[in-house]
Amino acid sequence: MSKSILSKVAAVACSVASVIALGVCASAEKLEVNGTNYDLDTSKVNLVATKNTVDIKDLKDAEYKVKYDVEVANNTGFGPCGVRLVYPKEANLEVVPQGTKKKPGIVGAVGQSLMAYLTDNPEEYNVALGCAGMENTEENGVFFTVEFKLPESAKVGDKIPMKIEVDKFLDEDNKQVAYNLVDGYIEIIGTVPTTTPAPAPTTTVAPATTVAPATTAAPATTAAPATTAAPATTAAPATSAAPATTTVVSTTSGKGGTVANNNTTAATGGNKNTTKAGATQTGDTGAGVAVAALLLAAGTAVAAAKKKED
Repeated sequence: MSKSILSKVAAVACSVASVIALGVCASAEKLEVNGTNYDLDTSKVNLVATKNTVDIKDLKDAEYKVKYDVEVANNTGFGPCGVRLVYPKEANLEVVPQGTKKKPGIVGAVGQSLMAYLTDNPEEYNVALGCAGMENTEENGVFFTVEFKLPESAKVGDKIPMKIEVDKFLDEDNKQVAYNLVDGYIEIIGTVPTTTPAPAPTTTVAPATTVAPATTAAPATTAAPATTAAPATTAAPATSAAPATTTVVSTTSGKGGTVANNNTTAATGGNKNTTKAGATQTGDTGAGVAVAALLLAAGTAVAAAKKKED
């Protein structure tokens, strides 16, 4: 850690004695602290929260860790003190423990001759340094260093304010020492990448779906030709019934009663006489007469018998 370099810019200086005696002091000095110049009052001890700039690339390479210094410039001498480095809650900073004892920071050259210790107070968002000593320190340079881890959302242009607060600042005789507080910051620098908007994807419209041709209906099933009914069975020619035999009874009146004349006439084919005995149609006249006489006699006999019974 480098010590502060003091360079004269204005030519009027005054001592503490002059301030006490005359109540006036006009001084302007450019003080370089950690590579940055500050306009400070040379009549006081300057407690400086440095202006720390870090490149975004370096920040990422360091896993977002940054070492931050509090320095002392124009040290007129001091002993017992209580000093706090305060950071904003919204910065989401984490204090990185240091060394094997996991201390919240490292005491620099200015505090080496003092009994100095550091305390991390995350609930109050500060790191405090307390010191005690029997003799004043008159060193300029780094008072203490704290390493912070920034959130990964940190980006170029972010500027985190850092400031110093004092509880007490005394000399070896426990008298108040005049001091000047200088606030600083952590600033992220670098080139902001220009994001070229990605061209809007051209949406290719899917080709219209070709409707599958309508399914051709299967040809109507041709009905099996009607089964030709088997030709009606020709009924066997009706059996010609034997011609009904018409019995003609001829009644002959005679002495002995009525004689039936049984002449059978065929139902078909004219008026042919058929004898009961199956004689031929031409017949024998003599035989017919004989039959007739026989029938007549039979009829007479039947009639006589009937009469007798009566």
